[in-house]
Amino acid sequence: MLPSQAAVSPPRSATPSSNPEAIRRRVSRCVIADFGVTADELAFGSRGSQRASLARQVAMYLCHVGFALSFEGIGQLFHRDRTTVAYACRVIEERREDVWFDRRIAALERRCARTEGGR
Repeated sequence: MLPSQAAVSPPRSATPSSNPEAIRRRVSRCVIADFGVTADELAFGSRGSQRASLARQVAMYLCHVGFALSFEGIGQLFHRDRTTVAYACRVIEERREDVWFDRRIAALERRCARTEGGR
């Protein structure tokens, strides 16, 4: 299988929610704190810096894996196409082969899962 065709793992700890925007805000707060980017860079910026782009990819990945949001739904939340979201998830999944990066993402997954109401 070519790297660009790598399958993205299905959502692991999917938490049902009827409010995707609340999920986006929750995940965004965690990613912003971890990566040191602004909310504008994360959600609405153009491609931006490499750090902002990676942070956005991580946020989209966490929305999919941690909260079972669809690629299309995540794309709407981040003003991106669903194929961009799918690509972001593949990139992050591939990078998780690095132990340090995997631990960082796992910690973000846990932080997002336990963050309630913005706290």
